[in-house]
Amino acid sequence: MENKIFLDNASTTKVNENAILEFNNELQNFYNASASYSCALDNKHKIENAKRVITSNLGIKYNDNLIFTASATESNNLAIFGSIKKTNDQIVFSEGEHLCIYNCALELKARGYNVVFVPLNKEGTLDLNKFKEVLKKPIAFMSCIHVSNETGAENNILEISKMLKDCYPNAIFHSDGVQAFGNIKVNLSELKNVDLYTISAHKIGGMKGVAGLFVRNKAKLKPIIFGGGQEFNLRGGTENLPVICSFAVATKEKFASLEKDYDYIKMLNEKARDILGKEKKIVFNSPKNASPYILSVSFVGIKGETLVRMCDDDGLLLGTGSACSSKSIANNRILKSMGKSTEENEGAIRLSFSKNNTEEEIEKACEILLKNYNFLLETLK
Repeated sequence: MENKIFLDNASTTKVNENAILEFNNELQNFYNASASYSCALDNKHKIENAKRVITSNLGIKYNDNLIFTASATESNNLAIFGSIKKTNDQIVFSEGEHLCIYNCALELKARGYNVVFVPLNKEGTLDLNKFKEVLKKPIAFMSCIHVSNETGAENNILEISKMLKDCYPNAIFHSDGVQAFGNIKVNLSELKNVDLYTISAHKIGGMKGVAGLFVRNKAKLKPIIFGGGQEFNLRGGTENLPVICSFAVATKEKFASLEKDYDYIKMLNEKARDILGKEKKIVFNSPKNASPYILSVSFVGIKGETLVRMCDDDGLLLGTGSACSSKSIANNRILKSMGKSTEENEGAIRLSFSKNNTEEEIEKACEILLKNYNFLLETLK
């Protein structure tokens, strides 16, 4: 990573040093937290304390309502397949969902469920007028991403979940909060209509291999992984103590500087917009009120993946979008749902920032992007 500029922080982040230290401290602590002897009970208490740290930063008191999983993908699968019952009612998803949720929706559709997708507006958030039409028929479950992993567009899940519950009080509302957690303020005590909320460690300076699912009412959720009864019988498997403890440390540090980091990231985002915006053919897909951590940009007239590869050769690491769907970015369904043209879709790349980035890096990154973009435009003439 020497001399590399890393602007793909929405895909993963650098592990913070104290999270690594905590992981190493617990690595030789091999006692199974589900056993009954004292060393094991100590580990069980460590896991509960980790949950208290994380839930307190979600604006709630820990009350057996956070389930640890191995990834956000697993958390999302648990939220969806653990909630769905046999029904003819609508199972609703926004068209802006991460690929792991979108593929769950396709699987439900293949199984015969009444799956409905709600389109996005041009800003990249849920089209509320289209949602009102969907609300005319019964809904059993809905998932709507909090912050888009592609554009940073922020859905008003307070309003959306209230709209759902006002019509169907027994419907279950889930939100993928992976790009929100640690980047913007999230208060689940205020979001009373949000039943399930997904978070992830490796997006906030934690380690890969651990994520979480907030569950407001465990009685409404059934397991999809069956085992020895861990995590309140909702997620079988021996608890991974080292990464769980490091998740808590990463959370504590991330939230300690959340507002300061937000202002700094916003400055970096605006600097990138100012420099790149001087090129008339460049289109910004992220609305100005989006999370500043993500900036989707279309370099019209070229292929985004070609630009990304050329930038890699120059030491700039960024993505064409979600790392989970980068191979199919030329047909980005989220940008398509926003009404973006084929050229804008094909030329899209995603810059995503962290507090580890510097102003100088952003200036250099924009210089590399514009140099390679203009070279490609000249080559294609």
